[in-house]
Amino acid sequence: MRKGVFIVFEGIDGSGKSSCIDSVVSALGKNVIRTSEPTDGEIGTLIRSLHDITPETEALLFTADRAHHTAEIKKWLDDGKTVICDRYYASTLAYQSSKLSGHSADIGWLKAMNDKITIEPDITFLFDIDPKKGMERVESRGSKSRFERLGYLEEVRANYLMIAKERGFEIIDASRPKDDVFGDVMQRISKLI
Repeated sequence: MRKGVFIVFEGIDGSGKSSCIDSVVSALGKNVIRTSEPTDGEIGTLIRSLHDITPETEALLFTADRAHHTAEIKKWLDDGKTVICDRYYASTLAYQSSKLSGHSADIGWLKAMNDKITIEPDITFLFDIDPKKGMERVESRGSKSRFERLGYLEEVRANYLMIAKERGFEIIDASRPKDDVFGDVMQRISKLI
């Protein structure tokens, strides 16, 4: 039985989850650990440095990073911390099973691999937004990653919604004003903490 609370935020690029996490961490104050995937560790840093690899190779690296990260998360939870994570296993399922450059990894294989090394969060929020709106937000920031392409993000969103239904995620309408989204998230978190 874990002492802490594990909260995960998922969503396509430009959904506003990172901004909301800033507000949640600030509101919760002490005893909170904010973390993200890919991590800032050696494997996460390697992932960010690679560009031309297959979805399977990328998925294996993300999963290796996650295996190490999950061990850290378990320790924090055992210490009674509230752990807030920006992306977890659903990101690998949604992104790597979508076709980027015409190729994708098998979602069944991705699920089997991640189910062996992850723990289930107490709550996972899926920030759902139309990919066109998400891309507008991304473009207003100035720089885009190779994942930030409209057609690709439409497929990622569809995968996320399927996974959310299967796994019981809390789906948040992220197209609303930031304060409304934050209030909705905090109302649901308050039932856990």
